[in-house]
Amino acid sequence: MKKIDAPVWFAPYADIRTDIYVMLASLLGRPPSKDLLNILQTLQWDEAVPEAMDTALRALRQASHDYSFAAMEDEFNRLFVGPGCGEMVPCASWYRERLIQSSPLASLRSDLIGLGIVRRAESYESEDHAGVLCEIMALISRNPNGEPYATQARFFQRHIAPWMMTFFEDLQSAKGVRFYQVVGVFGSRFLESETEYLKYGATVEAF
Repeated sequence: MKKIDAPVWFAPYADIRTDIYVMLASLLGRPPSKDLLNILQTLQWDEAVPEAMDTALRALRQASHDYSFAAMEDEFNRLFVGPGCGEMVPCASWYRERLIQSSPLASLRSDLIGLGIVRRAESYESEDHAGVLCEIMALISRNPNGEPYATQARFFQRHIAPWMMTFFEDLQSAKGVRFYQVVGVFGSRFLESETEYLKYGATVEAF
């Protein structure tokens, strides 16, 4: 049986993907903190990651220097909090069915039961919120006890791939924001890399 050689970017990307999910969960789930700003300003990674991912990481790090903490916090509040529900609804149910807490959420909850993942009592966002989904992916991808590639890929394809790219594209075109436009580009490039990574990982795992 022919061996499938890993792309040169596979190992360096594997080293940072869980941390990126954690970072996106923080950026999308709550107003930026000064601790998060410090993390963004001092980001380091192996430049052998996919070129588009490297470029997006550089842009995110630069944006964290270009925009103040107050500006980042204001953008988050206008996008996701604001009066009422904010300018965007970062949830799978909304993007896939234009409803709140609909069938995508029910399907997700069923899969979470199968994975043994229980919602935290203090959590106020629904499980299909973009930030929460990033937290879940961070949890199931974390080494050395992460889920197999096939399980990660299945979860990604069922609950993230059908809508989150569109969400990040909408974030890029949101009016009156600058820092979160960069986050939108970063999220898009990450999802592209993650799709290729999980596809390759699941293929190798099957041999």
